[in-house]
Amino acid sequence: MTDTTITTAGQHFRDGVPAFLDQVRSAGFVVMRRQELAGLVGHADLAELRGAFEDLPVDNQVDGVDVYRERRYGRLRVDVDGDAVSLEVLPNAVFRQDSIPLWKGRNRIFEPVSEEVLLSPAIRALVGFDARMATAAGGTTSWRVGVHLVRVVARVGADGLPTPEGRHRDGHSFVGLHLMGREGVTGGVSTIHPDDGSAKVTTTLLQPLDSVFFDDNMITHEVSPVVPEGASGVRDMLQIDFNPMV
Repeated sequence: MTDTTITTAGQHFRDGVPAFLDQVRSAGFVVMRRQELAGLVGHADLAELRGAFEDLPVDNQVDGVDVYRERRYGRLRVDVDGDAVSLEVLPNAVFRQDSIPLWKGRNRIFEPVSEEVLLSPAIRALVGFDARMATAAGGTTSWRVGVHLVRVVARVGADGLPTPEGRHRDGHSFVGLHLMGREGVTGGVSTIHPDDGSAKVTTTLLQPLDSVFFDDNMITHEVSPVVPEGASGVRDMLQIDFNPMV
């Protein structure tokens, strides 16, 4: 296990608080575009992380579901102390989502994300940013964090399904979704349903670093199928989930 400390600051924070926090508190989510987050991650660091999606094994935990995807999973302990965010790699473990009927009662086991990737500059920056947001919105300073590298594959006659479970909650306290890339596909429209009864919001993440951060207790969400433009295409997503460390 390795520990590292990072400091995230600059235009994305206002008086030490993530600039997007007000919308998360009021609406339960915020959509952030590439240009709003580009200063967090350098081009070379982002390219390095995107390259990790070329080394994902097939997700064999979706048996019985008409979807093909590739995936790795890693775990971190993340502590927020003012401007400092510390990350410690945790041992791999089973992943459960009992809040979703499709996965309820299942111990899902994924191949691990390497420590090198978990502590890469791009992941440290994005986890640090999301952790600051989660702490400011939820008050918790120590988080158990799941890091998912997910590639959804669309092929002729078999659209890619980012959310085969349909409209759902993820079963976490907070979640950050960061698009890493999409090639040769259309679709993939994200729909967010606020619990307060306000109108649903639709958005499509198109460019690397287009992102959504949400309070899982305030919204449900779903993503439409991705359709291949040719023989096949992919949609790569970095998913970061936060739960209090207990």
